[in-house]
Amino acid sequence: MLNIAPWLAEDTLLGIHPIQGADTGNGEMILNRRTKMVVRASAAYIEQLCKLSGKQFAVNQYTLSLGANKIKPLTQHTPLYAHTVCTGSEDEKTFTRDILGYLDAMDIQTRFICGRPQKFFDGEKIATGYSLMLHGLPIEHAIRVQQQGLGLHRKLGCGIFIPHKSITAVGAIDAV
Repeated sequence: MLNIAPWLAEDTLLGIHPIQGADTGNGEMILNRRTKMVVRASAAYIEQLCKLSGKQFAVNQYTLSLGANKIKPLTQHTPLYAHTVCTGSEDEKTFTRDILGYLDAMDIQTRFICGRPQKFFDGEKIATGYSLMLHGLPIEHAIRVQQQGLGLHRKLGCGIFIPHKSITAVGAIDAV
C-alpha cells in the first residue's frame, strides 16, 4: 500500500487494524469482497486517506481495491482491548514489565489483563505479542491509549485498542 500512499510510513501513530480472513495454511489469507481495512490515523491525515478510495495496490500476486471510506471518531469507552500488543519481549513476565513502562511513560493509570501469546511475522522474524485488556481507565486515558497505542508494529495491527464490553468475559486475574 506504500506504493500508492508513501506518506503512510511517516505517521508513527498510524495503525492498521488486523484484517479478518480465512487462513489457507500456506501463509496466505482468503478475503471476501466485504473485508474491511480499518486505519487509525491522526486527523491531519484524514483528507489524504479519503483520496485513497477506489485506488488499487498489490499484495504478492493479488490486486486489492480500496472501497468507499467511512470516518469514525475514537470511542469514549472503557475497558479497551487489543488482540496483539508487541513489546519485543518473548515471555509474559518481561512483557508485563514493558507494559508497565509504556503506561508510566504515557502517565496512564489503569489495571490490565494479559492474555494468550500471539505469534506473527514482523517482516524479519516470528515475533511474540500478547492480547491485552486495559480496565479501570478514565475516559481521557482511554482516548490517549487509542490515539497512541502501545508497543511496536502498529502498521501490522499490534497495539491498537478497541472498546470491549466487559472484563467478566475474560476470566483472568489482574496483572497489576
